Amino acid sequence: MNGAGPKGVLRGLGLMSGTSADGVDAARLDMGADGHCRFRGWVSTPYPPDLRAAVLAANDALTVEAAARLDRRLGQFYGVIARTAVQRLGPVDFVAVHGQTIRHQPAGSEGFTVQIGSAADVVAATGLTVVHDFRRADVAAGGQGAPLVPPFHQQIFAAPGPRLILNLGGMANLTWLPGSHDPRPVLAFDTGPGNVLLDALAGLHSGGRLHYDTEGRLALAGVPDPARLAEWLAWPYFLSPPPKSTGRELFGAPLVANLLAQWRGRGEDLMASLLALTAQSIAQAVQRWTPGSREMLVFGGGAENPALLAALQRALPTIRIVRGAQATGIPSQALEALAFAWLGAQCLQGRPGNLPAVTGASRAVVLGDIHPGDNWFLLMKKMIRYKNEMKSEHGTVLR
Repeated sequence: MNGAGPKGVLRGLGLMSGTSADGVDAARLDMGADGHCRFRGWVSTPYPPDLRAAVLAANDALTVEAAARLDRRLGQFYGVIARTAVQRLGPVDFVAVHGQTIRHQPAGSEGFTVQIGSAADVVAATGLTVVHDFRRADVAAGGQGAPLVPPFHQQIFAAPGPRLILNLGGMANLTWLPGSHDPRPVLAFDTGPGNVLLDALAGLHSGGRLHYDTEGRLALAGVPDPARLAEWLAWPYFLSPPPKSTGRELFGAPLVANLLAQWRGRGEDLMASLLALTAQSIAQAVQRWTPGSREMLVFGGGAENPALLAALQRALPTIRIVRGAQATGIPSQALEALAFAWLGAQCLQGRPGNLPAVTGASRAVVLGDIHPGDNWFLLMKKMIRYKNEMKSEHGTVLR
């Protein structure tokens, strides 16, 4: 696992466990000194039921001891996944671990965001250098700590014309990319819920048998309530302009349990209403806050929900909605793991990884902490060669 690797190529393994809390995606990205990125494969591993239950329970108040134990459990699980991914996808130079978000409240001078999953346990399992804890540096600079993926979107999805990239994870994250010759900056923010409300209702409606509404079947069996939908779309988060980000603190299981308790109809109708809310809140954000595009690439677990994509297409009739995997060859749930592999490489190079116009930070900052592994010395030698190759055309050479 600890080899120096091919000249001119930095090989990263990104691990992503998002707000859906369904498991961990591991994806390998090879980054050339010429700036080109190559997707080399992806492995997805669901959380065991007891670990998933512990992660979901972490949305409630945790004691210090409970948080520390969950941190170790997650780190050990990530370590096994990273070791298995390297065996399947080939050797890498480093691992980038996003961690599991258990709190995201970035507003104000004491704002914070917390991702857990012990990096030390990943180092112990793999011997590889680990980059982790990506969000707090942006929060310290006055930002939301999110979204962090848009610079990677810009790196790999920039096109002659403007383009929208939507990630439908637990939350819905939207990126607007300007065209090749458009001087306007990238725009990105969380529009609100992605799968989180639908997943929570599927669990409540089925008595815990279902983790999600497969292909939107429950929603398709119901009828949305227009009055409730109009009321929900007026919630303050949907009306506030970017930069903004959100999490389970606002859109989570307690909200769904409260809505279900007040609902005077079939569970399928509530599911249809929440699906309409998800689609229309995204459409509302696109129409209010983005400068326009003819195409939207959709990634994340929600891209596999045809009922949700159809509702989104109805809400945005002038924009072509395309599954990102179909258009790019990158599996829907691999994209964010690849993005954190790329952000890990930025950290190792000492390069800023945030976009202040997107997160609201006061300045661009390097994102992530580095936990050296057994390969640290070889990796540093490789990083010097790598940066020399990047800079050689400008006549700047590192010693």
